[in-house]
Amino acid sequence: MTLEESREVIPLMENMINQIEEQQELMAEMYQAMEQRDGQLILFQEQNQRLQELNNELQEQLQILPSIEELLELLEKKEGEIKTLKEEKQMLQNENQQWKELGEKLNNESRLLQKQNEELLNCRID
Repeated sequence: MTLEESREVIPLMENMINQIEEQQELMAEMYQAMEQRDGQLILFQEQNQRLQELNNELQEQLQILPSIEELLELLEKKEGEIKTLKEEKQMLQNENQQWKELGEKLNNESRLLQKQNEELLNCRID
């Protein structure tokens, strides 16, 4: 190669070297950006995995809880039992009142009989 040709080729080669260096810098920046995105992707995947685990746990907890329909049925049953118990209580209170009144009548009659017995005894003694 002649000196003249070398003078023409050297600037071209320097230009090519500069372009290669620029491309290497761009590739390094792209590689760094990809590493950051990979890190973010891994973080998102871990978060997604944790959310899946939490969702599964929540689904298990929901399976354990009785359904609203079951709770409503149980509530209606208990309301029926409470109503029956209130009715039985009222009946017992009424019966208790009747026994009380009967007891008072018996006491009154007993006092009356006792009074009559005393009068009879007083009549005999006189």
